[in-house]
Amino acid sequence: MKKKILVISLLFFLLSPLYSFSFFYSIGGEGEGLDGESHYAGMNFDVGLSFFNEPYLMADASVVLSPLFESVSMNISSEPFSVPVHMYFLFANPVLYSPKIKVGAEYVYQDGWYYRAEVALLNFRDKSFEYEFLTPMLTVDAEDYSLGYGIRIMEFTYFM
Repeated sequence: MKKKILVISLLFFLLSPLYSFSFFYSIGGEGEGLDGESHYAGMNFDVGLSFFNEPYLMADASVVLSPLFESVSMNISSEPFSVPVHMYFLFANPVLYSPKIKVGAEYVYQDGWYYRAEVALLNFRDKSFEYEFLTPMLTVDAEDYSLGYGIRIMEFTYFM
């Protein structure tokens, strides 16, 4: 009996973060220079899942269109800390400054697979929205390990 209660308690504590997950979607604009000859720019559309009440760990899928399909990516991101800031000249309400780190894999049409890393230093959020500006990206070709770069001009995210 004690063993059964211990197993149930352990399962409860391991699965309890899943009860606080939330969905999100976002839209933004980005461009990448993958190597000397290949590059693209377009609108990205993300759909994702935040595993905790705060965005400590999020997973998302992104599609870039310009005007047709350019790339698709799967990413995991984290916002390790948040600091309240009052920037009334940009936002009507108080927001949290919360830098974001994102890593993932990306398939670019007619170019193949790339590994991707991003650091969003200008990332702000409030209760339901997140605003991201001028995010640099680094891409590595999965076959020959050549480096590429990119930038996301802005992205707006809505948490449901």
